[in-house]
Amino acid sequence: MRPTLCGAVMTRLRSFPPASSTKMGAGCMSSLVYALAETARPGVYGASRAEGPGLELLELRPATMLQLGAWPDTKGALEAILSDHLKLEVPVTPGQAAVSPEGTLMVMAPGRYLLVSDNGDITQSLLEKIAVETGVLTDLSHARAGIRISGRNAADVLLKGVVIDLDIRAFTVGSVAQSSFHHVGLTLHRKDETTFDLFVFRGFAVSFWEALTDAALEYGYEVMTPA
Repeated sequence: MRPTLCGAVMTRLRSFPPASSTKMGAGCMSSLVYALAETARPGVYGASRAEGPGLELLELRPATMLQLGAWPDTKGALEAILSDHLKLEVPVTPGQAAVSPEGTLMVMAPGRYLLVSDNGDITQSLLEKIAVETGVLTDLSHARAGIRISGRNAADVLLKGVVIDLDIRAFTVGSVAQSSFHHVGLTLHRKDETTFDLFVFRGFAVSFWEALTDAALEYGYEVMTPA
């Protein structure tokens, strides 16, 4: 069987054809090299507490991260495609996320979305459904790093850096926000009351990890093995 060629999906303009017809997917010859593979080493670190570490850290390794955008007059059409293809209801309000077996879709702004998926073929399948007249896709899989922080002290650690009210009544489950942590910009998604997914630019991943783990030392933390 011939391997599927890999390539970046470039932002497309209405007046031009797609910049690349190179296929994406699970059969690609090249694979993702994760930013924290040599840094996020499994183990228990920091303060030792009778109740165990106050939080867990896990490098996220999704197959695909996509940024999607609609034109000013195609927001409804793009959302209809996303809803049907991802089997979810696209949130009406920016700053919210919807989750399905196909992935997590975060609404970053009106007509702007971030999709995180374990389906390596989803880029190609969406390209086949979303015409250039409807919207644009940009593959961020190699451009972002993801970290999941969870546990009873997860919010305490994040509050050392982010300027967001993380009280569950203010930042509810499913909420999404963009902020910064020690001058590193991040996207933050609350998965449940004590679990947050964080996404940062790949080039800042190691610096961000060092700042995050330093903030976690007083609570004790465990670095988990990626699935």
